[in-house]
Amino acid sequence: MRFRYLGSFDRSFRKLSAERRKKVAEAVGAFLDFYRTGIRPSGLGLKKLRNDFWEIRADLSTRIIFQLEKDCVTFALAGDHEEIRQFLREG
Repeated sequence: MRFRYLGSFDRSFRKLSAERRKKVAEAVGAFLDFYRTGIRPSGLGLKKLRNDFWEIRADLSTRIIFQLEKDCVTFALAGDHEEIRQFLREG
Protein backbone atom coordinates (compact mmCIF):
# COMPACT_ATOMS: atom_id res chain seq x y z
CA MET A 1 0.00 0.00 0.00
CA ARG A 2 1.25 3.45 -0.93
CA PHE A 3 0.46 6.73 0.81
CA ARG A 4 0.53 10.09 -1.01
CA TYR A 5 -0.10 13.69 0.00
CA LEU A 6 -1.55 16.06 -2.58
CA GLY A 7 -0.42 19.67 -2.84
CA SER A 8 -3.88 20.67 -1.57
CA PHE A 9 -3.21 18.70 1.62
CA ASP A 10 0.20 20.33 2.09
CA ARG A 11 -1.24 23.84 1.54
CA SER A 12 -4.18 23.27 3.89
CA PHE A 13 -1.86 21.75 6.52
CA ARG A 14 0.47 24.77 6.45
CA LYS A 15 -2.48 27.14 7.00
CA LEU A 16 -3.40 25.45 10.29
CA SER A 17 -2.20 26.66 13.67
CA ALA A 18 0.69 24.76 15.25
CA GLU A 19 -1.70 23.06 17.68
CA ARG A 20 -4.04 21.92 14.90
CA ARG A 21 -1.09 20.75 12.75
CA LYS A 22 0.03 18.57 15.65
CA LYS A 23 -3.46 17.07 15.97
CA VAL A 24 -3.66 16.42 12.22
CA ALA A 25 -0.25 14.73 12.26
CA GLU A 26 -1.35 12.55 15.20
CA ALA A 27 -4.61 11.61 13.45
CA VAL A 28 -2.80 10.70 10.22
CA GLY A 29 -0.33 8.63 12.25
CA ALA A 30 -3.19 6.85 14.04
CA PHE A 31 -4.86 6.15 10.70
CA LEU A 32 -1.64 4.74 9.22
CA ASP A 33 -1.23 2.53 12.31
CA PHE A 34 -4.85 1.39 11.94
CA TYR A 35 -4.27 0.59 8.28
CA ARG A 36 -1.16 -1.46 9.07
CA THR A 37 -2.46 -3.29 12.16
CA GLY A 38 -6.23 -3.39 11.64
CA ILE A 39 -6.76 -2.13 15.21
CA ARG A 40 -9.04 0.91 15.04
CA PRO A 41 -8.22 3.58 17.63
CA SER A 42 -11.09 5.29 19.42
CA GLY A 43 -11.88 8.84 18.38
CA LEU A 44 -10.64 8.53 14.81
CA GLY A 45 -14.15 9.01 13.42
CA LEU A 46 -13.50 7.16 10.18
CA LYS A 47 -16.40 7.84 7.83
CA LYS A 48 -17.08 7.32 4.12
CA LEU A 49 -18.25 10.52 2.46
CA ARG A 50 -18.83 9.72 -1.19
CA ASN A 51 -17.25 7.77 -4.03
CA ASP A 52 -13.73 6.95 -2.88
CA PHE A 53 -13.46 9.83 -0.38
CA TRP A 54 -13.25 9.20 3.35
CA GLU A 55 -12.65 11.42 6.37
CA ILE A 56 -11.03 11.07 9.74
CA ARG A 57 -11.26 13.44 12.67
CA ALA A 58 -8.24 15.31 14.08
CA ASP A 59 -10.37 17.17 16.66
CA LEU A 60 -13.93 18.46 16.97
CA SER A 61 -13.58 20.98 14.16
CA THR A 62 -10.74 19.61 12.02
CA ARG A 63 -11.20 16.84 9.48
CA ILE A 64 -8.82 15.10 7.10
CA ILE A 65 -10.07 13.98 3.70
CA PHE A 66 -8.42 11.16 1.82
CA GLN A 67 -9.17 9.04 -1.19
CA LEU A 68 -8.97 5.30 -0.77
CA GLU A 69 -8.07 3.42 -3.91
CA LYS A 70 -7.05 -0.17 -4.53
CA ASP A 71 -3.35 0.22 -3.72
CA CYS A 72 -3.02 3.85 -2.60
CA VAL A 73 -4.31 6.20 0.09
CA THR A 74 -4.15 9.83 -1.07
CA PHE A 75 -4.50 12.55 1.57
CA ALA A 76 -6.26 15.49 -0.05
CA LEU A 77 -7.17 18.14 2.56
CA ALA A 78 -7.10 19.04 6.23
CA GLY A 79 -9.65 21.62 7.32
CA ASP A 80 -12.93 22.49 8.97
CA HIS A 81 -16.38 21.31 7.92
CA GLU A 82 -16.93 24.15 5.43
CA GLU A 83 -13.55 23.62 3.73
CA ILE A 84 -14.37 19.92 3.40
CA ARG A 85 -17.79 20.65 1.86
CA GLN A 86 -16.23 23.11 -0.58
CA PHE A 87 -13.52 20.61 -1.59
CA LEU A 88 -16.11 17.90 -2.24
CA ARG A 89 -18.31 20.27 -4.28
CA GLU A 90 -15.38 21.31 -6.45
CA GLY A 91 -13.94 17.81 -6.80
